Amino acid sequence: MLRQVEFELTLPAGEKLNQSMGSLLQGLLMERTDSSWAQEMHTQQVRPYSQYVTVVEGKPVWRIQTITDEAFERLIYPLLSKNRYRLKQRDYDLELSHFRVVRQETFGDIESKYVLNHNKIHHIHFRFLTSTSCKTQGGYAVFPFPYLIWTNLVSKCNVYTDRSRIDADRTADQLADEIQVVDYHLHMHPFSLEGRRIRAFRGDVSYGLFRNDMASRLTAVLADFATYAGTGMKTALGMGGTEAEISFFREVK
Repeated sequence: MLRQVEFELTLPAGEKLNQSMGSLLQGLLMERTDSSWAQEMHTQQVRPYSQYVTVVEGKPVWRIQTITDEAFERLIYPLLSKNRYRLKQRDYDLELSHFRVVRQETFGDIESKYVLNHNKIHHIHFRFLTSTSCKTQGGYAVFPFPYLIWTNLVSKCNVYTDRSRIDADRTADQLADEIQVVDYHLHMHPFSLEGRRIRAFRGDVSYGLFRNDMASRLTAVLADFATYAGTGMKTALGMGGTEAEISFFREVK
């Protein structure tokens, strides 16, 4: 089961929310979970969860997305035992409140929304809420090129869904041929982590899907999955927080 949950955050007076707090909250998650599972997570290249901080209706919010039932049980249940936690790196207490489940569905539910829907998909809109980047041979990509984005999402999908494994490079190549960037409003926004700054971007991008219908539907499935898996690198540390909106052609009656 895929789940997205959120807590409202209350910071001490004078403290401001910063996206790099995601790396501190990752530490809190590992402190609260079983130590052997936490150690296992440190060895995983793709983890069964993502998390980030953002602002919703003017209030600081911590969003946690889990891709497996085990991740939900290991990460979320321990946080519900109390509402105040010490952030050792900042030397202050953080209060969690107003817990709620934002979304909950299976990967099959996502497939049904787009594969079984008879309406054709028009475009996909991504909003990158926290700094997002993909590794390349030369360093970091600071633009959401279709090939890089869908290679990343296919790789994550292969690890934590029970569907047949997809060739990430080949599929991303095929999908990239069907996708065009039609609009974007992005800006450079590095992510600070352990004294270094990772080159990254934030903002909005829209992709148009113009030709192969089944490729469009697979692209939409993966885009919706990005809400849970995050996009790009270090999504367990607060990077790549993603909202996706898939639009269909309107039927002409």
